[in-house]
Amino acid sequence: MDMGHPQIADIYRGLQEVPPLLRLDVFPGQLAPLFTARSTLPQLFKWGFDGPYGKQLLINARAETVTEKLFFAHDFAACRCAVPCNGFYEWDENKQKHLFVRPNGKILYLAGFCKQQDVERFIILTKPATLPVSKFHHRIPVLLDRNEVDDYLNDSVFATEVNARDNPIELLAVKKA
Repeated sequence: MDMGHPQIADIYRGLQEVPPLLRLDVFPGQLAPLFTARSTLPQLFKWGFDGPYGKQLLINARAETVTEKLFFAHDFAACRCAVPCNGFYEWDENKQKHLFVRPNGKILYLAGFCKQQDVERFIILTKPATLPVSKFHHRIPVLLDRNEVDDYLNDSVFATEVNARDNPIELLAVKKA
């Protein structure tokens, strides 16, 4: 997740508790601002769930099976979240990193859900990739536009439909890192 965008910086300024270091990129296991139905203000959650056996950090869940998996179904139903970012990274088969952003420069929101473990945590939903991401990687985050965030957070039927639809947001691969 690349957080280096003026609108993302504004979201950080809206936090009640500001992280000690604003990072341009947010990595699994780190804090990131997100929105839930519980508050109109952004909140900081840690990216990743402790796995069922405590051996690995789970950072993604498959959108197509999230309602069927016992480890995820309750949390998806109970506490969905939207993670604002200006783009996201995917790695190709050669382990090259590609950044995907909107051509118009607007931020986008990654659909996910939360749970309380040792701290409040979130996970991002993914689904089969669409272009241009599918040229580089087989999965893509479930993407939301700003006008869809409230419906996703508060309407379980809409949230399930979002998981099944094609990606409606145009993306551009801007660089290889």
